[in-house]
Amino acid sequence: MTKSILKKTIISSVLILLVGTLIWLGVKKDSNLEYQPLAYAGSVFDVASEQDDSYRTFLAASEKTFPTTIHEVDLQDYSYENGLFEEDIPKYENYLDDQGKNKNGLYLPETGDLTFNIEVANAGLYNVNLDYFNVKGRGASIIRGIKINNEYQYAEAENITFLRFWRDEHLVSEDRQKGINDLRPLQIETHLWANTDIYDQMGYYDEAYYFWLDKGVNTITFVSHREPIVIGKITFYQAEKLRTYEQYLNYYDSLGIEKNTTDFHFIQEAEEAYLKSSPTLNPIAEFSTYKYSPYERQVTRYNAIGGVNWRVPGDEITWQVEVPEAGLYLLTLTIMQNFSRGQSVSRNLMVNGKIPFKEAKNLQFKYKSDLQNITLKNAENLYLYLESGPNTISFKSTIGMYGSVVQQVNNEIKKMRVLYREVVTRTGLNPDPIQDYLLARNIEDLNERLENIYESFKDIRQEVIELSHGRNSLVSVFDRINYQISKFIKDEKNIQNGLREWEQNISNLGSWVIGISEQPLAIDKLIVHGAGYQPKRVSTNFFERLWHQIILFFESFKNTGDFGSSVKVAGPTIEVWIGTGRDQATIIRQLIDDSFVTQKGVNVRLKMVNLSVLLSATLSGNGPDIAIGVDQKLPVNWGIRNAILDLSQFADFPEVATRFSNSALAPLQYDGKTYALPDTEDFLVMFYREDILAEIGVEKLPKTWDEIIDISPALQKQHFDFYIPLAQGALSPVLHSMIVQQGGNLYLDNGARSGLLEQESLNAFIEFSRFFTDYGFVLQANFINRFRSGEMPIGISNFTTYNSLAVFAPEINGQWDYGLFPGTYDSEGVLHNQTTSNVSSTVILKHTKHPEASWEFVKWWLDADTQVAYARGMEAILGAAARYPTANLEAFKNLPWPAKDYLLLKTQRENAVGIPTVPGDYIVGRYIDNAFRQTLNEQVLPQDSIHRYHLMINEELARKRKELGLE
Repeated sequence: MTKSILKKTIISSVLILLVGTLIWLGVKKDSNLEYQPLAYAGSVFDVASEQDDSYRTFLAASEKTFPTTIHEVDLQDYSYENGLFEEDIPKYENYLDDQGKNKNGLYLPETGDLTFNIEVANAGLYNVNLDYFNVKGRGASIIRGIKINNEYQYAEAENITFLRFWRDEHLVSEDRQKGINDLRPLQIETHLWANTDIYDQMGYYDEAYYFWLDKGVNTITFVSHREPIVIGKITFYQAEKLRTYEQYLNYYDSLGIEKNTTDFHFIQEAEEAYLKSSPTLNPIAEFSTYKYSPYERQVTRYNAIGGVNWRVPGDEITWQVEVPEAGLYLLTLTIMQNFSRGQSVSRNLMVNGKIPFKEAKNLQFKYKSDLQNITLKNAENLYLYLESGPNTISFKSTIGMYGSVVQQVNNEIKKMRVLYREVVTRTGLNPDPIQDYLLARNIEDLNERLENIYESFKDIRQEVIELSHGRNSLVSVFDRINYQISKFIKDEKNIQNGLREWEQNISNLGSWVIGISEQPLAIDKLIVHGAGYQPKRVSTNFFERLWHQIILFFESFKNTGDFGSSVKVAGPTIEVWIGTGRDQATIIRQLIDDSFVTQKGVNVRLKMVNLSVLLSATLSGNGPDIAIGVDQKLPVNWGIRNAILDLSQFADFPEVATRFSNSALAPLQYDGKTYALPDTEDFLVMFYREDILAEIGVEKLPKTWDEIIDISPALQKQHFDFYIPLAQGALSPVLHSMIVQQGGNLYLDNGARSGLLEQESLNAFIEFSRFFTDYGFVLQANFINRFRSGEMPIGISNFTTYNSLAVFAPEINGQWDYGLFPGTYDSEGVLHNQTTSNVSSTVILKHTKHPEASWEFVKWWLDADTQVAYARGMEAILGAAARYPTANLEAFKNLPWPAKDYLLLKTQRENAVGIPTVPGDYIVGRYIDNAFRQTLNEQVLPQDSIHRYHLMINEELARKRKELGLE
């Protein structure tokens, strides 16, 4: 029996083994069959973002027909729609510019679209020429979109820029005194009639834009994006082609005009420019070498122009030069180009408003760490024809020879972002390193697309090396990304394991585009001269540089941080501390000297300090009379301790307070007293990526928190997130907004106790907690970076995030916007979308000996005119990224916001609320955050958690009030 069982067991085992072997062989045989991928079902990211709708593509696809007929638009026959301001409408009238030129023109308002009809005899490609007048606006560049027959013919036509003109309020050299700092001149807009072809300001294309007009009647629509403009004439024609330098020279030779061979020279200090296209192009003070003209140790001499301020393509500076007789002259520039290591920067030259010849475009200035004299030349020195008397010499920043490279990189960035998001929709942002996501099977042509990107960057890298005359830091970003892509091609699992590095490499490419597109150049002086003149040496040797640095080192110890004034009056002297940077302090110093000291009869000693020392300085009796830029919690907490002056005691305080919103004043007031006035006010809005939301089917921006929850599945299905900011150990501004929206209060009885257990406040806390406990919203993220990459296509942030995105995320320009803060409908169907604001403020210290003089200063500093001048001065130095969020309502209205943005921010500010400051509030935010973390991490019911911390908050509030004698 045992043997029989054993025999059967052996036979069964053999049969099982045999069957298994056959099955294994069959599977192995099948595995050698050609792999058949699943049919591609499509991706939500296969959208127009990959399409090339550039001007280059338009031109290549257009029939090469260039009619010579000239067509002028009838400016008095138009239709107007979509205007946002009833009082701002088109009108045709006469306009006189600041140089006395008088012309008729059509006023195009700040908002709205104007459409004209034009009948064309012959279909074809036409250039467009305009006479325009930069009428007064908010001070930003004028931007219009141009549609032909109701559509943009290429992407670049959506944003056509028209320059404004600025000049210095006074010459830098005026009233210059030895040993006293120069005053930086304010930038004053000059309103002029100008003529221009419509062209690419960036310099990607060497010619004016062409537009295709059909035979018969065409419509031309000017779409307003920013600023008003007056147009005197619109002409469709064929622009004259530039001649070569040889043709240019032969023309003047035929007229008998000879090259000037004398030692004649005319020196124009570059800082005293005639006109600029941007207020950022103000004079700068350079100390890097004593060869700058003029130069004085330890004294601020504005002795150059440009530098990093002159980096934006399209920005233009014009100087006036004089020659005794008409002729051909050489032009030498004394420049500093130590900004763009490993590359040249480009400028277009214009003489008397026109580019004289082809070789005057894309003039190259190579990197050097010292001043250098550059005589304009190609293969030989370039002579320029100048009329007898005054002439204008202009240089325009342009992207130059790197234009095509930048366009190629931008196209590859688009492809990489699309592919990155396709991967993320399948793997999530934190993929399992072991799991096989079958990316090659599920993403159409994955390897082929990677190989194409690899080859494109390989070609781009080589082109950059050739343009830069050698391998340098400009190619390292391509080395890194191609190394990573080669790993992706080798093994698709490297993709999921390298997602973070991939996203970082894409961001690095965006930064590379910014860096290569910026073309900074500083100019010390221009010299127009004959061939017999030899400019003086401006370079320095090793010993000269060493001695200069030694002197600067020892003299730096004399710097006290005091921004002294050259203006003195017989009145009292007050001391003002500012806790921001040197540029801000310099602007304030200048404004004080220009419009406060002599007008009010008060001397001002301005110091730049770290405001963290304000407490110790005040306690020791060394504090200032006034501090600018203090945190919003400081005034009340110091005021109730009798360390800060109550501003409401001044008779005209009620009038001054009307300059600000109630939300800006709320954190600075307590118990009927106001201890400060706000400098800035920032508040929350909702940012969103239009391109991505459209792709996933979100057709309208959510207005309420319920609608945000409704779109969350669509977001999370694609591994996207909605961003709600949290503050570790502090009160979330979003939670505070929700409490107010529900009708609750953070405090009761003037801050004597917490209002968190009121039903409205409790409901808000529960709803806020559910975002993270029930719906999986992320707790912490770098919103700007993830918004830029597309991983967080919608979220809440301060409106000043606009500045960062507009300047530092150029690759997503036109793909994002912002809207009102989400809210809650009440029982009557009214939407409550209050947002939380925060402020910085100006205070007068209690120990001041000159309270009236200090109050005069505070009123002057926070006046609309001063705030506008300061804000524009900041943008003039640091660019749009430094747009100042002034709390003054009238000043904010006059800053260079696009009209649509201003109206949205105005609406949201009207629904802003400030967080009250009460004694003991330092503990409130911490305990509310503790309650939230306990709910999140320990699964405690939110009502139980907040109840516990509510009691603890009340204990601390009562203790602090007793300590301060407020009970």
